[in-house]
Amino acid sequence: MKNEPNGTYLIELAVPFNQFSKKNFDIDIVSPKGGEIPIYHSGDTATIVKSIIKNELFKSKTKNSLKPTEINPKEYLAVIIPGGYGQFWDTHKDDNILKIISEIYDYGGIIGTIGHGTATLINVKLKSGEYLVKDKTMTSFPTWNEKNIMKQSNFGKLLPYDMETELKSRGANLKVYNHQKKINYEIVDSENRLITASFANSGEFVANEILKLINETK
Repeated sequence: MKNEPNGTYLIELAVPFNQFSKKNFDIDIVSPKGGEIPIYHSGDTATIVKSIIKNELFKSKTKNSLKPTEINPKEYLAVIIPGGYGQFWDTHKDDNILKIISEIYDYGGIIGTIGHGTATLINVKLKSGEYLVKDKTMTSFPTWNEKNIMKQSNFGKLLPYDMETELKSRGANLKVYNHQKKINYEIVDSENRLITASFANSGEFVANEILKLINETK
């Protein structure tokens, strides 16, 4: 995008990966084509991220992501969708990826999204035929923020759709981040097994809330 590398934003993948690794969960990374996934960052990576990217398991998993056909949804407790603009171009319209998310959720799994990762949910339909986001209380990266500060997307002009508009049209109970009140940037809809966060620095929050729900349902 704008002749710059794109894909998954590093901190939004690395931090949740670390949280689940510490709890000894098996972690798989899946991408539309499998193999090495494109990761980018802004050069402001935190100390914890610099440590995680040296981890041999993390390096192996990000260089050898699974294809959707290699995933058995019945084996998974949760899905985390990290942000990065790549979500707007491939995962949100990859039928196999959407089916995996749908089936894991229908089997009782938990869904977590961070920042722009929420874009992947707009086309996920459950076996009932309804959109996964329908009647779910959630948040996403705010459109006003995109238009004000995100140079990489040319302030939203390069994006194929407006995430807020699409989520609302699919029946989501969308709570947009309020800068003055500092609310609606992290939302847990525990009844509906959905955790969403507006910004890249919420990876630890999303991972920890998923871990709580996993423990509650054991």
